Amino acid sequence: MNKKYLTILIHVSGWIAFFVFPFVLLNLTTDAGAMEFGEMNPTNAPQGMLAFFLVNNLLFIVFFYFNLYYLLPVLYYKQKKISYLVIIFALLLLAIYLPSFIKKQMIPCPGNFINGIPERRFREMDRIFGFLHFLIIWFLSSIICLAQRYRKMEQRNKEMKVQKLNAELSYLKAQINPHFLFNTLNNIYALSICQSEQTPEAILKLSAIMRFVTQDAEAEKVPLEKELDYLNNYISLQQLRSNNNLEVSFILNGDGHNKVIAPLLLINFIENAFKHGVSNHIPCFVNISILITQSQLTMEVINKKMDGTQKQSTSTGSNNTKRRLELQYPGKHLFIVDESNDLYKVTLQLNLT
Repeated sequence: MNKKYLTILIHVSGWIAFFVFPFVLLNLTTDAGAMEFGEMNPTNAPQGMLAFFLVNNLLFIVFFYFNLYYLLPVLYYKQKKISYLVIIFALLLLAIYLPSFIKKQMIPCPGNFINGIPERRFREMDRIFGFLHFLIIWFLSSIICLAQRYRKMEQRNKEMKVQKLNAELSYLKAQINPHFLFNTLNNIYALSICQSEQTPEAILKLSAIMRFVTQDAEAEKVPLEKELDYLNNYISLQQLRSNNNLEVSFILNGDGHNKVIAPLLLINFIENAFKHGVSNHIPCFVNISILITQSQLTMEVINKKMDGTQKQSTSTGSNNTKRRLELQYPGKHLFIVDESNDLYKVTLQLNLT
């Protein structure tokens, strides 16, 4: 049976039992039950009690799903616990006093006694049952919500593990690919032939890139400073093999100290800019800016489009990155692509907390 229909069947069966149980418990259909309610109102007591249970139980069903699908996920698990507790307390008072009020309207008592019990005492019992009823409904809905949340977290963790393995493989191929290594090593070789002072620095940058991708990036989160060093080394090596037609701007504002980020999450957009926004024949540019605040990172990458296929050719890498963002930063990121005839701009905002 389909999981969705099975869930519906379980809920319906549970509510049927919830409705039937009080009538079985009170034995309303017996002669003794009829006599008991007959002392209150011989003509409409059983019908009034039936209507009371229907209305009362419907109110508790509404609270059950209200707590399950709104109060807990929207308030309690969104760090709005004070609002949640205030609403729960208000609903508790409602559950205590509303049933006796409803019963009084539906089952009027002609005297001050109900089957020999003072009416005030009878209403107090209603309030006690309302309180217990509320606790049961609140407990069940909270347990179900917690179980659903735990199951979703387990499913997401499994998916993240699989996605992380795939992401590591794809990003290793994307960043340390033979073409990139070939061009970088050729440039370093040319620098060494010329005995350039940039040669040792270029070798160190390439070594740092290799170390970060093959060792540090295996972790789920890495220090933001290491990720920024990796980006800086990558941009420097790209500049090394470019000619005078390329203008590169890399602006970093803010401090990445004591902050962490998912590794290799930002490089895809920078790599795409160099891959599709650089030409050896006409003037071009790549502008990269990163702003770090106390709890947020904002990155903008802008490049001049050399052809009209950048969006199509970068869609696979961008989709993979967006999928990682959904898994590792659910509800904590904003990703925008702004494209014109000449420019391609990517904006990414991450909540680092």
